[in-house]
Amino acid sequence: MKNLEYIFLVGSIALTGADRIDLLWGHGFFRLTPFLVFASLVVLIRLLRMGLRGRFKVAIRPPFRRQIPFLVLLALFLFLAFTSTIFGLDPQRGLVALFGLVLVSVLGYCVSARILADPAPEKVVVRSVTFALIVWLIFCIGGYIAWSHGATRLEEEASSSIGSMFAPTATLFWIPRLSGFCLDANRAGFILVMYLALLDQFVTQTRYTRFLRFSIGFFILLAVSRSAMLCWLAYCLFSKAFWKRLKTRRAVFRVATLALVCLLVGLVYRQKIADLAELWQLSDIVSDRLSSDPGSTAVSHIQLIQRGFDTWTTSTRTVVVGIGYQSASRVLGDFFQNNRYANFHDLYVTVLAELGLPAFLLFMILLGYPIIGRKGAAAFVAAIVIFNVFLQSYLEPIFWIALALVWSFEQKGRRVRNLGSDGIATS
Repeated sequence: MKNLEYIFLVGSIALTGADRIDLLWGHGFFRLTPFLVFASLVVLIRLLRMGLRGRFKVAIRPPFRRQIPFLVLLALFLFLAFTSTIFGLDPQRGLVALFGLVLVSVLGYCVSARILADPAPEKVVVRSVTFALIVWLIFCIGGYIAWSHGATRLEEEASSSIGSMFAPTATLFWIPRLSGFCLDANRAGFILVMYLALLDQFVTQTRYTRFLRFSIGFFILLAVSRSAMLCWLAYCLFSKAFWKRLKTRRAVFRVATLALVCLLVGLVYRQKIADLAELWQLSDIVSDRLSSDPGSTAVSHIQLIQRGFDTWTTSTRTVVVGIGYQSASRVLGDFFQNNRYANFHDLYVTVLAELGLPAFLLFMILLGYPIIGRKGAAAFVAAIVIFNVFLQSYLEPIFWIALALVWSFEQKGRRVRNLGSDGIATS
């Protein structure tokens, strides 16, 4: 039973966010993802093992003790979300969706606690990431084959066949956005960056882990996601492990060599590169992302954020309790043609508009405190913060796994003194 629990743990981490895999095959009113099944089985088997041993006492070690404030804040945040939803614009739909958020966040915490409780968390992480990348590669190959045969699908569309399960949901002009086992390429990039963060936190650097990191970077590029690239860049800029690796002479030499080769290639083949860029319509891609013209991506994001602030400030009631969880579609019908999955495309604006100011402040404490209170949490939090400026990932299990883990990191400013003559360590 212990080995079975371990297998489900690895599967739940590896297949977090695998919403292309619907275990109900589109016949349910929701997508039953592998994470929901595997993580639930991990919790169930753990409780069953404790019951068979005849005791439910748990030794609260320092990492778990440091997570207690996280649990308190999470409970308060979910309670305020429940209150806002009851008085919201669409209580029935909001409560059903809120149950999903509660389930994902609680299971995410349980998975993080199980990682910390394992005698060898580095092996759990390596095996999970390895399994995830293998499945990711299979889905990318399948996605390319499906795209080459003209198959595409909508993100909200239920999977009706093997081809539709692999088919890409988005393209960038003529380029398919290969997102592995995720339906959305942006969320796929976020999950990959979180895998990279787990490797840096728990696993020492070896040739094999370098290969895993290279593979993660390659798959992030295949997703062709601006949000994922910014998330990856933010993680690298705030990661001590990244700068530590970059300080070595070998790394400096490699970077300098690569920069020199790129410069020479650019000078020699500059005309051919310009012709290729024109053929690939790269200028149109960049202008769409950065243009201030109506209908462009950048302006659409700004309009959604402005709409979110306007919705929040509609009345004193909306300032305090918002419009209710998952009620954004009720005020964005003109923007998204009455799509029930419509949102403000900014996590902070969404929380503010849907749940109100008190819930927003609690959420910001949940997200921001580890930066000032936990060692090594800056890179994790920076990646999460930057990604959610343009999208929202708080329905992703890896979001709550990563957030719960950073709260377990060692506190800043605590130093353990040497043992005295009485053998007692003081801090």
